[in-house]
Amino acid sequence: MKLVMVEWLDSASVGGIWNDINEITDQSCSLTCKSVGWLLVNNKDIIVIVAHLTGKQGSGDMTIPKRAIVKFTVLKKK
Repeated sequence: MKLVMVEWLDSASVGGIWNDINEITDQSCSLTCKSVGWLLVNNKDIIVIVAHLTGKQGSGDMTIPKRAIVKFTVLKKK
């Protein structure tokens, strides 16, 4: 498996509670996230990475739609 870093755009919310309309419209930023993990799935629509591996088990999995990916980097061993 390849170790990768993925930069991707995420959606945002103003705290997940009822807010004044002005507070909601004042939020004009998207969230650029960075995730690192082992690449498990890479198909035409999504990638799946997992942060922690042991034997044949994984934890910390993340499914990212390809249309949200800004940058994809394969990390190299030193």
